[in-house]
Amino acid sequence: PLSSLKLPSKGKGATQSEYVRFKSLLLKDAKARGDKDTTDNITKIAKEAWKKVQYQTPPSADELDTKTDDASSSSGDDVQRYLRLKGVMLKEEREMQAKFDAEAKAYCTAFVTSASSYLQWCLIEATEENQQPLLEAMKLVKGQYLPFHFRTYRVDDTPALNALRETLEQLKEFKKLKDERALLAKLQNATEEGLKLHVKEHIRLLAQAAELDKLKKNKAVEDEKQREADERELAKADDIQDEITRALKKQMKYGSLNNKHSATRISYTKGGVSHKVFTKAFGVPVGTKQATIDGSEVGETYLRYGASLKCTEVKVKLVGDELVAQTSFFMDK
Repeated sequence: PLSSLKLPSKGKGATQSEYVRFKSLLLKDAKARGDKDTTDNITKIAKEAWKKVQYQTPPSADELDTKTDDASSSSGDDVQRYLRLKGVMLKEEREMQAKFDAEAKAYCTAFVTSASSYLQWCLIEATEENQQPLLEAMKLVKGQYLPFHFRTYRVDDTPALNALRETLEQLKEFKKLKDERALLAKLQNATEEGLKLHVKEHIRLLAQAAELDKLKKNKAVEDEKQREADERELAKADDIQDEITRALKKQMKYGSLNNKHSATRISYTKGGVSHKVFTKAFGVPVGTKQATIDGSEVGETYLRYGASLKCTEVKVKLVGDELVAQTSFFMDK
């Protein structure tokens, strides 16, 4: 039954850091070897030991035994023993994860069958007068449903979701019938004045619903227009880098060099650039206002006698809605 399904848990060790688990194994190993110094000074020695092996590769899984105590039997210096303990710790971590994965997948598989069967049975038994068991069943299924695990372990949860959807629809239908009966009773006992008020309220609600429907349609139209405008705007981003490099390349002229032995600054400015366009054009995180273009993207201007004009890295920044690109070009012999 659904109530007997046990939610998967990684256990206490899953919340501990690698260092804490390593320290625990080191203490166990010291006690097994009768190493009183390590036992009495475990925190200090564990920190020193972890520093030595934290970034080193431990023995492979095939070289390790399953028992933690076996680490004490390894020969060699302390570092090799620490590495072996680290290997044991990582192996236990992998085994713990594998055990959890198996239990989680088994839970998801069992949940789908149990949840869908339980809800279907409750749906058959439910009536308008006795709908509480169905409501409690829906709460139980929702409480034990773990969407993340179903995605992670690729278990098809469609039957359970369909049963939940059907349950919700049935509960809504029960409520609708109850509301209709309550309204009918109210109208049957209403005075003429009360009926007139009801008619007025009904007409008002119909008008309100019509207005709401109109607003929704208008909003849908506006949303579509905005979506199309956004697409047109973002389409500009595809050409911005090429536009910048072409404009800078045109400025790379031998006659514009201030000095043959130093670089000359050049720039390009473009207005009407939004943050969205800037983000897409340069592939930077949202909110970033600076980017760079490799100087080689601008290209070279070849001169006589094997010399050429090249430019340094292009620095681009967004100031308001104005894009400013700056670089320097020089003569390379």
